[in-house]
Parts: sequence; structure tokens; C-alpha cells
Amino acid sequence: MPRHQNMIAAVLLLCAVGALSDDGKTQPCVANHEAECLTPADYLNPSVTINKELALGKKLIISLEGLSGSPVCHWIRGEDRVMTANGSQSMVTSPFSETDSGGYTLTCDSKNATMFSTTVILRVMKRPTKRPTKPQLMLDGVDVSDTSPLFKCVSEGFPKPTIQWSGNKDGEQNFKGSDRKTESKISSAQYYNTGMMCCATNTEGQECSQLYDYDLQSSVMNKDEASTVTLSKGQSLLLRCRVKGYSLTSPVWEKGGRLLDARTLACKPEEEEEMCIKNDSHYVVRMAYLSIRSVREEHSGTYTCTSTDKNSKSVDVHVSDEVSLSAQLDETKIISAQEASSTCLQATVSYHPVLQHCSWETPDK
Repeated sequence: MPRHQNMIAAVLLLCAVGALSDDGKTQPCVANHEAECLTPADYLNPSVTINKELALGKKLIISLEGLSGSPVCHWIRGEDRVMTANGSQSMVTSPFSETDSGGYTLTCDSKNATMFSTTVILRVMKRPTKRPTKPQLMLDGVDVSDTSPLFKCVSEGFPKPTIQWSGNKDGEQNFKGSDRKTESKISSAQYYNTGMMCCATNTEGQECSQLYDYDLQSSVMNKDEASTVTLSKGQSLLLRCRVKGYSLTSPVWEKGGRLLDARTLACKPEEEEEMCIKNDSHYVVRMAYLSIRSVREEHSGTYTCTSTDKNSKSVDVHVSDEVSLSAQLDETKIISAQEASSTCLQATVSYHPVLQHCSWETPDK
């Protein structure tokens, strides 16, 4: 039926791709996050049925590597010869959908004789969805002179998450190396006098990480200045304190009364330091960052930042994998009938590591 043949050709489009090295030999197939490999030379026994599982949306590279001579190979589905390639080429499918699952035939001929003909059973698997991981928030570009460092935000999930920066600022997104991981960078200079948050979002939910930013010249705690931070093992921690003034030097961090030396613990490019400190200035604002890429229990404690004029603020950091959930609200609230339609109830909910769902229940339900 012509209509049926046309539909198959549209669903499963294959391309012949040259894959020769400098010496004229077919290059070896290399799987990546977009495609899997099938090498017929590994299945020359005609009695063997090839079973291949592919993730939804991936391509299949049929490599002719290892076949002697210059065979002509055919990729067939049902009665339809979908693609033909000679020995100097590979065949690459378009991304598979679930309807592409089923039986295929791969035949290779050489000098008008059949080298082999084998059945390939493809099973296209829908990958399980996954909520984004809590983003790793860290510093990058710490070695560029006269330039403020970058904030780097990394999260994994499926579908691959997108990353947004607070204030609707645009960062540079990078999807390399994984079909699940997203990395985004933005200049810290865009947030030199305010807090910052990055959020990773996909269809399964959203997770955020924030810069804990402390203004040492403010006598009150603002919304970015948490007095207590609870983290799970392996999560990142990024603290910053700042002062404003031409004559002031960068503030200093200490933990539990022990000075954290900015020279000894200086952040270095491409190094996975346990803990590092980066001093920076932008306009007249002097800043000191404290970054931990992956926290452990021993990173728990009280971190204090102090300026040269002795202003200081502290944060208690707790590293724990224990799950906790608590809610606080008024035990009794008396309202008049006239106020009933415009009155709100408020509860304070504390949780770790993540809150999936929260709702109110009324007395009559």
C-alpha cells in the first residue's frame, strides 16, 4: 500500500553518512548522549537475532566497521528497503519514537553474494522522568584578572531542565556532555549589591539554590540573610558578605572562631577545592565569597564574616541527610462573620530536604 510505505519513510528517516578516516578505513562508531551504535560485524552468525533497546528520542548509528571488502548493506522494515549504504558509509536514523519499535532486517551483500542477513528487534524505551536536582551553585572564572567571577549553576533531570536566574537576567546555558544535565553561567557583577538565586525547572518540578548574601553595614537581616542553613550531603554552599566604601578592605570569614585565610584557601580554576575563598570588588563594594562545592558533615558549624570596622554577621550551617518537617500556626483564631470572607490563615512550614506538596484541610472535609 503506497500510503503505508510513505508513512514509514516519514517516521523513520535514515541518512548515509561518510565515516572514513585518513587511511580510507571506516571510523569506529562512538556512542554519545544522542545516539547508540550497532556494528553488524559483531553479529555475523545468521542465526542470531539482535535485540537492541534504545531510549526514546535517540538515534541509531549502523556502522559498517569491520566488514571486509566494500559490502552494500540494506536496512529494511517489513517490505520496505528504507536505506542502502556501501562499505565506506554508516547509516544514521532520525530520533526514534515509540512507534518505531519492532522488527527490522539488516542484509549486506558483497560481489553479488549475501554476506549475511539478520533480524534486528528494536525496543524504544520511554525514559523515566526525573525532577531536577537541587542546583550546584559555585564560582567559576576565578582566575580572570580585573573581572568579577562567574556564578555557575548546574542541575540534572529529565526532561533536561532549563535554568533561570533571579531578576530575569540572562545567563549562558550549556547542554554539553549529557542529555540530562544543564549548566548556566552569569557574571556575579550583575548581583554585586543584592542576593541571587538560580532555579532549575522541567515538567516534573523546580529546584532552586541561592547565594546567601550578607550586608555587613545593615543592622537588620534582609531576605537573603539566613541565620540558619540546612543542607544535605553533597549539596553546594555559597556565602558572600560585603561592605561599601573606598577605604575598606574585603571582609574576612571565620568558622567557629578560626580565621579562614583568603590566601591559603584562595579559589583556583578547574580545581575541586573542599572549601575556597574569593575576594572581589565592584564599584565601591568589597566582597568576600566562601564556596563549598560538596558539603559534608564536618562542614557544619557557625560561619562569621567580619569587616575592618568590626561589623559582623553569622550563619549556622547544618549538614544532614535526615528528613524533617514541621509546621507552626495559631491553635485558635476567632473572627467575626463579617470578616470570614476576607480572612487568611497563615502557617510557617519548615522542611528538609524538599517539600513535594502542602495543602490545607477544612473541618468539614
